[in-house]
Amino acid sequence: MEQLNVWIVDDDNDYCHLMHEVLHDDYQVSLFFEAGSFRAALAGGKPDIVLMDISLPDVSGIELCLELQRSGMDSAVIFVSGMNTLEERLKAYEAGGVDFIAKPFELKELVAKTHAVANYQIKKRSLAEAESFSRHMAFQSMSESAQYGAVLQFFRQCFLCQQYSQLADAFFELMNHLELKTCLEIRVEENLYFVPEHTAISPIEANIFELLDHQGRLYDFGSRTICNDKHVSFLIKNMPLDNDVLYGRIRDVIAVVVEGLEARILDISRQQTLSRVVDDIQKLVGGLANRIQESDQQFCQAMTSITSEIRASFHVLDMTEEQENFFTSLVERNLRQANSASSAFLGLQSALKAMIKALERSGA
Repeated sequence: MEQLNVWIVDDDNDYCHLMHEVLHDDYQVSLFFEAGSFRAALAGGKPDIVLMDISLPDVSGIELCLELQRSGMDSAVIFVSGMNTLEERLKAYEAGGVDFIAKPFELKELVAKTHAVANYQIKKRSLAEAESFSRHMAFQSMSESAQYGAVLQFFRQCFLCQQYSQLADAFFELMNHLELKTCLEIRVEENLYFVPEHTAISPIEANIFELLDHQGRLYDFGSRTICNDKHVSFLIKNMPLDNDVLYGRIRDVIAVVVEGLEARILDISRQQTLSRVVDDIQKLVGGLANRIQESDQQFCQAMTSITSEIRASFHVLDMTEEQENFFTSLVERNLRQANSASSAFLGLQSALKAMIKALERSGA
């Protein structure tokens, strides 16, 4: 049994010293012979058990017990009185007393009742501590659930982000929910820096990113922590180092968050690359169509001119009919080959257009 504080308030010196002698081996015992000294001692101490005489010279023990109740002290009062009547016991109970000992009493009764009340106090405080712990755990669980809910909401928002600036805004919204002050670096074709106020990052913070963005997943320095992945880093400026539980929970959360950021940055980068590829192919297709059209026109004009000139020169060359038919079929055969090449170019153009549509459907 833990040693509790037992205060004895009785104007009878003999009873006071007798109770002290019996109880001092098991408790921290203090003696008070009047209400004044007892009240003064309450300013600097707290009794676990009070053995209170009802009939004190300066004030009633009943009134002192009521004062203890009003002060909110968790003290158990055992009334000790020479007036062993039903009325006296009822007054003691109504005042908040937990037991009653009638004078004269046997020492065994004093010890037994004091021990019983001591056990009662210990159990009551253990229950209060267990309740407090359970309440703390419940609040902690609620807090963790709220944090994980905010993280899930952040991931949902990430899927909707098509620009790095939108991703940064979603990240800062989460950090604000976690009450963390942060700044963010995204490393793609160039290093992009973001702060919650949409202003320029300070030179020293940019330098910190440059120095520490390859120092592992989590790197603590002072009250700050930098969290890194291949294409992203963020700096937390107010890590709660004085709260080990909260500190550990936040480290777990940000380790997950940085992985989500990294994955979404890669997705956005791929989408932007595909968009650029689509734009380039569209320009290529447009240019190819123009070139095919120009080439067709030039080739047709050239072949028409050649055909006309050959036909006009037949009578000058004094060719036989067989020779004329040979040259005519030669020209016509090459015209058909030219048309076939043109059809191949048009087929290529159609294939590129189909590729563009496929890329657009994939979300590029």
